[in-house]
Amino acid sequence: MTFFTLMTKLSAQECEYSEYYPLVELASKYYSQKNYKESEINFKLAFDKTEFPLGKDLHLAFLIAEKIKDAEWALQIATQLAKGGVPLSYFRYYKKTQWYSQLNAEYKTYSDYYITNFKPELRDKFNSLIERDATFTRQIMDWYYGTIEITSENAYNEANAIYSELKQMTEKYGFPSEHNMGYNYVSRLNKIEDYHTLALMIHIYKYGERIYENEIPNYICSGILHPNSKQILKQSMGFGNSMGIEHEMKVREEMYKKKKE
Repeated sequence: MTFFTLMTKLSAQECEYSEYYPLVELASKYYSQKNYKESEINFKLAFDKTEFPLGKDLHLAFLIAEKIKDAEWALQIATQLAKGGVPLSYFRYYKKTQWYSQLNAEYKTYSDYYITNFKPELRDKFNSLIERDATFTRQIMDWYYGTIEITSENAYNEANAIYSELKQMTEKYGFPSEHNMGYNYVSRLNKIEDYHTLALMIHIYKYGERIYENEIPNYICSGILHPNSKQILKQSMGFGNSMGIEHEMKVREEMYKKKKE
């Protein structure tokens, strides 16, 4: 199913982001072609479709606003980002612009708004979980290539801990996303990027648990997952036919033993 076919299906449902996604897709295409005016038009149309534009799109729109010298739009975007938890340091290269002094003067208000309306502690916990999952994924790959040994029991314990922690977070806060954590500012790149939510879910699916599978259409409509996620997750599976983490790790252990024979 193509991106636009999926969005047509979703638009027939009550789906807040059904019109948003195709517009930002088009805006990004125009940006890559250096057609900044058309990119601006489509980003503005997209942002009118929801009260909560997504961080990666705001980041790109902000770059466009600066390129076309639209100070009013740049300030609007900067305000949205600041309210979503993006630090003032993100804007440090724009101190000489005509809008920066206003943002700087009002930043404390925006920072307070973030603390009141979002869950900074969830962002910290989720990013820690992402790091833990990335470390475990590297270990799983080393296990596959035979450079380290892991027992199925130990692999199960770590995979299950990652799976369980995501479930506990979701039960307490709702599914982790920009909507409850704020935007994902990456300081070493000075960029706003997507959270690595999809990668985490792919790994859990490959561990044998198809977590929140029935909720994926709702997550797409709510701007939590990109529409492409549905097909990607559908194709994500391990070697144990999605029969649970313990089964998956036992199957892997047997497979990797046979590879060495």
